[in-house]
Amino acid sequence: MKFRPCIDLHHGQVKQIVGSTLRFTSPTTDNDDDTVTASSVPELATNFATERPAREFAERYARDGLTGGHVILLGPGNADAARAALR
Repeated sequence: MKFRPCIDLHHGQVKQIVGSTLRFTSPTTDNDDDTVTASSVPELATNFATERPAREFAERYARDGLTGGHVILLGPGNADAARAALR
């Protein structure tokens, strides 16, 4: 079996999330006046997050000779980080 590196990006940050907690729909309201409250927005469950750029992980994978990797964009706001990782 061959290890294939992966970089998951969420809002431009490298993260590993619990997939079932990722939502792309508008939050629902939970009160009579249709305002959105913190309790109505589902919280994203994160297993791992780092401030290190995606580019750094890509460089490390290349330096270690790991091939066949991919970048997953978990929603919008990831284009710049993905481009940097793929250079």
